[in-house]
Amino acid sequence: MLDATAPSRRAVLLAVLRAAVAAVAAVATAAPVSGGKVLATEPDAVAPPPPGPVPVRVPYQGLLENEGHAYQSWGLTHETRPAVYVEPISYADVQAVVVDPIRFPSPVSPVGSMLSVTRTVVNDGGTLLCTLKLNEILGVETDAAGRSVVRVQAGCRLKKLHLWLQSRGLEIPYQAEIGDATVGSMAAGDTKDSSLEGPGYFSAGVVAVTYVDEQGTLVTLSDLVDDKALAEFKCSYGLSGIIVECLVEVLSAMLCRSRFSVVTEESPQALAAAIRRMHDECDALFVHVALESLRGVCDQRFSAGPGVMTPAASQPVFDEIRRSRRLSIQHGLAPKPTVKPPPLSNGIVYSRADMVDEYWRPKGDEPRLDFQYYEHDLTNLDRVIEESYAFTRQFSKEHGFAPHAWAIYFVRRLPATKKPHGLYSGGPGISVSFDPVFSNPVDPLWQQFAKAYNQVAIHSLGGRASPIQTQWLTPADLTIPRQLARDRFTTKYYAQFLG
Repeated sequence: MLDATAPSRRAVLLAVLRAAVAAVAAVATAAPVSGGKVLATEPDAVAPPPPGPVPVRVPYQGLLENEGHAYQSWGLTHETRPAVYVEPISYADVQAVVVDPIRFPSPVSPVGSMLSVTRTVVNDGGTLLCTLKLNEILGVETDAAGRSVVRVQAGCRLKKLHLWLQSRGLEIPYQAEIGDATVGSMAAGDTKDSSLEGPGYFSAGVVAVTYVDEQGTLVTLSDLVDDKALAEFKCSYGLSGIIVECLVEVLSAMLCRSRFSVVTEESPQALAAAIRRMHDECDALFVHVALESLRGVCDQRFSAGPGVMTPAASQPVFDEIRRSRRLSIQHGLAPKPTVKPPPLSNGIVYSRADMVDEYWRPKGDEPRLDFQYYEHDLTNLDRVIEESYAFTRQFSKEHGFAPHAWAIYFVRRLPATKKPHGLYSGGPGISVSFDPVFSNPVDPLWQQFAKAYNQVAIHSLGGRASPIQTQWLTPADLTIPRQLARDRFTTKYYAQFLG
C-alpha cells in the first residue's frame, strides 16, 4: 500500500535538481578569505555543497583522466597509478576537486612538473592534481607595503617567469639552473640557489599565496596580515592546501660577473679552507667538487650593476658555457671525455636569468640527473667535507663506486619566524648544501651509497634533509609538524614523516 505522505518521485528529482543549480550559482558568489575574513570576490570560486545524504556534483571543466594510466617522475624512477588524474583550468576546478571525495578520491596530491627525485609523486588510488594549466602571469603590481610584486599562477614554470620579468627589466633573486620547476611547488617546497640578492630559496620571496583549503574554500594569506600563518604554510609541501596563485617580490634586473677557477688540494681540510676563502671573496659562490680527487670547479659570482640582457661582448663564450652546463645537468654530471669543456672565464658578465634552462624528459636508457640534498651550517663545512671524503673513499675502495660530483650551494637564512620548519629554519646565518650527484637513478651501487650516506649526513653530521630532494628517508630522518597537514592532502609518503 502506498504511503500518501511520502514525496513523489518527481518531487525528489526536482529537489536534487534545485540543490545542484544552487551549487552552480554559488560559483559566482564565493570569495577568498584571510584570517576568516572575505578579501575579494573571485568569479571562479565555488561554495562547498551543504551536508546531506545526496552529494551534489560541482561542475569540473579541466582535463580529467580516470582510466588507470600510470604517471612517472621526471627521472623515471617513480611511477604512480592514481584513481583520477586532473589538470584544472580554473580555481573553481581545484575547488570542485577538493569538495567531491567520491568523484576525486583522497588524498588529493598537487604536482607540477614532477621533478622531485623522491616518492612525492606516488599517490596510487588517490587524485593527482597537476597545476600546469594554471600557468598565467597576471601582472606586476605594488602591494600595500610599497613593494613591487608579480602575481603569478601556481603552474607557471620558473623559466617562463624569468623571461616575462626580463622583458620588463625585472627579476626575482632566485635563479636556479632548473627552470622547469613550478611556482606553486617552490612556494611550499624546498629549493636552493647561490643567489646574488635575497636568501637563495624561492619561498623567501613569496609575500602572499592564494590556495584552496580542505573545505574547498579559496583562502589568501599575506605577510602583511597573516605573517605567521603564511610562514607556516610555506613549510607545508602542499599538505595544508593547494596553491593556485602567488605574489612574489621583484627587483630591478642586475647583471652578474662570474670568475671561474679550478682548485685541487692535498687534503679535505685544505679543500674546505679554499672554499671558505672563495666564499668570503665574492657575493655568491657555487662549487662542483670531485671529492675523491679533492678537486673543485668554482663559480665566484659578483654583482655587475644594473642590466637586463647578457651583453653582446660576452657572446659567444657565455652561450658555450650555458649549453655545456645545461647538458651536464641533464645528464647528471656524467663525464664525457669526447666533449670539450667550456672555457673558464676570469670575468664574464651575463644575466643570470639567461642561465636558467628547461630540460627534456629523458628516456630510460640515457643518463639523467639524480641527486641527494643535505643542509648544513657553514660553520660545520670542514667536518662535512672531511667525513664525507673519508666515507666516499672507503665506499669506493669496497665497491668501486663514487658519485660523479658534489654540488655546493650557499643560502642565507632568515629569522626563524620567517622559516619556522624544515630547511633553513635555524635562524639567521648561512647554510651550505653538500649534495652528491649521479647520472643513473636505478644504479644499485648509487642507491646503496645514498642510503648509507644518509646515516653520515643526517645522523653523524646533523644535516637537515628534504622530503622532496633527499631519497630513501625513514621517519627517524625527518619530521614534518603534524599541524601543517590536512587529511585530504596527505599521501602515504608524507604521512610517515608527520610528528
